[in-house]
Amino acid sequence: RDQSERTDPAHERTSDSCFQLMTDNRNTLEWPSIDQFHREVCFRINRFLTVAEAAATVIQRAHRHQARDGERSDFHGGFRSSVHSWLLRSAVTTCEKLDGTNVGKLDDGTLLGRRMVIEPTANSYQRCDLSALRGYHTESVLSELVALGGTAAPLRAALYGELCCNGGLYSYQRDGLAKSWQVFGALLEFENETSAQIYAREACAVGHICDTGEGTLVRVCNSRAFGEVVQRHGVPAVAAEAHVSLCTAVARWQEWMVGEHGEGLVLAVDTGEGRADLFKWKISREPQPSIFKSDGLMALVAELRAGTDGKACLIDREIHEMLASLLAVATHPDSTTLLPVPAKISKQTKGTPTSRLVVDDAMVQAAIASALTKFDDLEASFATHGQGGIASLVERLTAEVLCDADLVLPVEEEARKAATRQVSSSVLKRVGMAFGAWRRGMGG
Repeated sequence: RDQSERTDPAHERTSDSCFQLMTDNRNTLEWPSIDQFHREVCFRINRFLTVAEAAATVIQRAHRHQARDGERSDFHGGFRSSVHSWLLRSAVTTCEKLDGTNVGKLDDGTLLGRRMVIEPTANSYQRCDLSALRGYHTESVLSELVALGGTAAPLRAALYGELCCNGGLYSYQRDGLAKSWQVFGALLEFENETSAQIYAREACAVGHICDTGEGTLVRVCNSRAFGEVVQRHGVPAVAAEAHVSLCTAVARWQEWMVGEHGEGLVLAVDTGEGRADLFKWKISREPQPSIFKSDGLMALVAELRAGTDGKACLIDREIHEMLASLLAVATHPDSTTLLPVPAKISKQTKGTPTSRLVVDDAMVQAAIASALTKFDDLEASFATHGQGGIASLVERLTAEVLCDADLVLPVEEEARKAATRQVSSSVLKRVGMAFGAWRRGMGG
């Protein structure tokens, strides 16, 4: 897929900027980030509608024997068929997207945080005991997965899962997920692209879902076949469920999403020949500002309901229903905001006045919360580095927040600088408050 067409100018940053403050022990085999499902759906359908409009103009001008006026006329067709095939006929596997922190385990037992390698002597990470994770025979799981490729042997391999550090969320306590590690995939790094493609084809031939979109890297996605391998060696895995299409998957899970039974879902779309697309579909409680943009889900549904000058009828009814379901999930009232809040006497606090905020503060806070899961918890940093480590910690977290794909920053230079200052100030406040609470707890 051509990602260049969807790049937000505000996020045209080099990946190195996120790691400029990190030491040599950063994770060099990271689980790749995944896109929002509704964004991809909107992109594909909006592209089809744009092409349909342009094609109609060309046909009308040709019929009237009018000049082409420079518009594109070299259409190869297939846009409608491609959209419908993707939504109605692509096999997809879903699994719950657990709300915790991403942790991998190499075949030699090394633990990988989202951004950094976890110290080999560490007993805990994000306030979760690591003894069970270290004790799992993940090397046996990886050996079985590696063997699927025959002669195509990887240079490195890691099993990835979610460390459920947010044990108080949803039904994690009741279901025994709190503080546990639940496997959802594996990464295999090969010497060259040919070896990666050979492995992916062999693994897919026996029911696995693989993606070779990262060149020499093969991502083995969650599936029933993958789960069977993982659980055969006594390692816990996130349950996976297969569906015949994306539309049927959305219909199947809409009630669960609206019921706020979890953070959301991960969807693995098998596109064939060792390729797959991974997406995340989140409940309304998770900030998703792109839904309300001019090319977002809300605008698309409204446009289709209005007929889009006759083009809406070119899209099958099942797809219209799927879009309505996605919008219903995205705009469903968050139950946590409906709870009565005790009245408090408001006080003027120091900081940036609301009128001077460049970026929506709720989105900044959500990005900070996400950034905090990419490393060990703040208290671990305080215990190791004390107050002297706060400046570098704030700088590192600020860089991570500014790289958040869901945080829309202004393009204009001065506004962008102001947004950076706002983010830095918010991060400093969050870290400062946490440090104060930690020091009081230590009797300082």
